[in-house]
Amino acid sequence: MKGLLKAKSAGTQFVLLISIALASFFIIGLLGTVLLSKISGMSLETMSDSSKWDYTDGKLATVIRGMQIIQFISLFLIPTFICAWLFSTDSKKYLGLKRPSHITYFLVGVGVMLLAIPAVNFLGELNRHVQFPAGLEKWLKEQEADAAKTIKALLSKHTIKDLLLNIICIAGLAAVGEELLFRGIAQRLLIKMFKNPWVGIIVAAFLFSAMHLQFYGFLPRFVLGILLGVIYWYSGSLWTAILAHFVYDAVLIVAAYFNPELLNEEKTLKLSGMALVATISLVLVVLLVGWMRKKSAVTYNEVYADDKNVKDHPFDFDKYGV
Repeated sequence: MKGLLKAKSAGTQFVLLISIALASFFIIGLLGTVLLSKISGMSLETMSDSSKWDYTDGKLATVIRGMQIIQFISLFLIPTFICAWLFSTDSKKYLGLKRPSHITYFLVGVGVMLLAIPAVNFLGELNRHVQFPAGLEKWLKEQEADAAKTIKALLSKHTIKDLLLNIICIAGLAAVGEELLFRGIAQRLLIKMFKNPWVGIIVAAFLFSAMHLQFYGFLPRFVLGILLGVIYWYSGSLWTAILAHFVYDAVLIVAAYFNPELLNEEKTLKLSGMALVATISLVLVVLLVGWMRKKSAVTYNEVYADDKNVKDHPFDFDKYGV
């Protein structure tokens, strides 16, 4: 049964990935939520409607973390490994769970993400200034506010225990789960579908950002998705992207722990004052990405060597500049 669907086209495999992810999220997610409801004593009705949450309840943070674990298992972990098992005969290799071509990529990947913070913050401010029709804008801001309340419920607790739990449940689970699904599987399939790494990386990043259902954070998250995709592609190792993603999130969590003012969503920054720092940030990121590209030993034929009919679709790297 292993590798049963290996010969299917990348497009068919991508549709199967979406189907398996949705089915797993619904079935496993539902069972996990019922179990969490029994353990926590919070009703399913209340759990499914954040407007009914009591943010003064000390147990709420535990419930939210439980929901994060359920999402990690049902949406990211199970679909990824089922698909890797069905689409290949070597799941570890298929997902890129190996050492990078250059060990320095671990350091450079983290550097790219941290140096990108000013540019990402600038894009976030630009995103927040986008205007929509009144009705749509109200709905979008309500969704954003609900998400912000959930994050604040976790990050506003100032104990070392909560800090460590947040690093594990927010940074750790997101880094491993999202990279497995969006870079390990989705990006791999999309690159094969389009026969162009950059197109595959960009489409995967678009889906990565859209999945969060937070429009006012769409643009910065989209750019972060592209950077993580590039880090994975040029290093040849998903571990590099996982580490870079984890450190990025962990740094923001620690920053919010020591400076709670960062959690103030109402605070706006002057774009003019951010522009210079954002430009320097962008230049440094581009230089590091250029270094990765220059040093990269990754080739399309190497990545897809085990896929059936890969030789029927030769890839001209010089044409696309990758």
